[in-house]
Amino acid sequence: MLKAFLKAFSSSSLSTYQLQVMITVQELLDTVSLKLTALAGLSGLTRTITWAHAVDLPDPWRWIAAGNLVMTTGAGLPRNAPDQILWLEKLAQSNASALVVARQADAPELSRDMLEAADRLMFPVLTASFELEFVQLSKHVIESVLQAQRDRFRASEQLFETYATALRDVPNMAGRMTVISERLRLGLVIEDAQSGAVIVSSSPSPYSDNTAPVLEERVAIGGRARADLVIYRQDAEALQDPLLVRSLLGLLEIELERMMIDRDNLREEGAALLRSLLKGEAEFSFRPMLERRGLTGTLVVLAVAPGKHGSWSVAEIHHAPPLHAHPPLLLADDVLLVLAQDRIDTQECLRLGLGAGTVVGISGPVTEAAGFRESVRQARLALAQAREVGKDLVRYGEIESGYITMPRSLAEASALVGRYLGPMIEYDRVHGTALLSTLVTFLENDGNWKSTAFDLGIHRQTLVYRLKQIEQLSGVKPTTTDGITRLWLALQAGRAANLLSEDISRSSGS
Repeated sequence: MLKAFLKAFSSSSLSTYQLQVMITVQELLDTVSLKLTALAGLSGLTRTITWAHAVDLPDPWRWIAAGNLVMTTGAGLPRNAPDQILWLEKLAQSNASALVVARQADAPELSRDMLEAADRLMFPVLTASFELEFVQLSKHVIESVLQAQRDRFRASEQLFETYATALRDVPNMAGRMTVISERLRLGLVIEDAQSGAVIVSSSPSPYSDNTAPVLEERVAIGGRARADLVIYRQDAEALQDPLLVRSLLGLLEIELERMMIDRDNLREEGAALLRSLLKGEAEFSFRPMLERRGLTGTLVVLAVAPGKHGSWSVAEIHHAPPLHAHPPLLLADDVLLVLAQDRIDTQECLRLGLGAGTVVGISGPVTEAAGFRESVRQARLALAQAREVGKDLVRYGEIESGYITMPRSLAEASALVGRYLGPMIEYDRVHGTALLSTLVTFLENDGNWKSTAFDLGIHRQTLVYRLKQIEQLSGVKPTTTDGITRLWLALQAGRAANLLSEDISRSSGS
């Protein structure tokens, strides 16, 4: 759809913005009817003229504005060379664009020293016949300036029209930026001002272009976004007008604010859902809803104790670019509770973005067997252990706390199942494997490899591989006395509390 839109759009009569910039000194010099001649300061002929002002006073810099073309008959010029140099330096310091001298008969001659000073200052000095009417010269300049302003406003109007059409026909911001990028003949990228992470880019991205851009310009975008617009030009004349850049920045600021409002709403909805889960008002059978939010695969709970002086506050952390693609559920409690995909970039974003001293505890995989509140308990316990040992990130079960006994309550049973069997249950759910049933068969055969492989109908090497996976997920060796004890107690606790699937509960060892 976007390609079709761009094709139709680029075929229109307004396929590119053609801006007439303010007239330059060189263009004025090239106007034959004015009969101007350049005497000095030729390096400054590209200066832009914003207005024309005739003045014969001895201090013209007091009466003009930056960009003015100063026209004089020479009546106010000093007569000796040192004073002429000082006079010219003050005029140049006022940021006038150029000096046109149509010398009257009794006016002083322009000294060679003054002209050499003009070359040094790169300040154009032009001469004209005294018969030249300054009204004619002023009219030419003013008409050029007014036409350029009309072109600038028309270009801004076209930009807004283009954007309004794209807003209606293109569903996402990246697509709308692509439309603008095609229209303006440049690459557009919005980056996070602090990290430089790309937030949105026009397509194709300028980073993938083998041709080096002519110019790269970085401009801050206003508002809450804390973002920069990076403009890549391969056409040196593309988008040079500051008014058009300001118009573009205004549009992008609105777009980014809309995106931030959407993320604010998502955070509020996520916080409400986490509160209901913590109160036991909702069961962990809402995976379809989480998947619609992009939360797929293995999920974990993080308990985060924020540090100080981070680039993001707890209230704004959901706007950090690494969280945009897979936004977690966040709830600010005594610590920040996070339900997220088990991703390193998410964990690092929270740990680094919230400042030095941030400590993170990560639960085992969230499963229906153990329950959501058990995952929160695991995350809080991991956070407490991280603080005790002086680490900034600890996963639940990474630091063992001694021997275990048969649980005496449903809560203890859930904790035991979540700690040792939860990762296997979640891995089986995501990957369609049978690690838990393999473990059950292995334990019921008293660790006999041959019998287990026969009962499962698999090769012995396949059993070796599966047991290695079980070890990696549970953190204990299923072939050692300690490992067998922990895993067996977890299985018995899960069966007793009806936390395991029916086929596991009905197995021969139950």
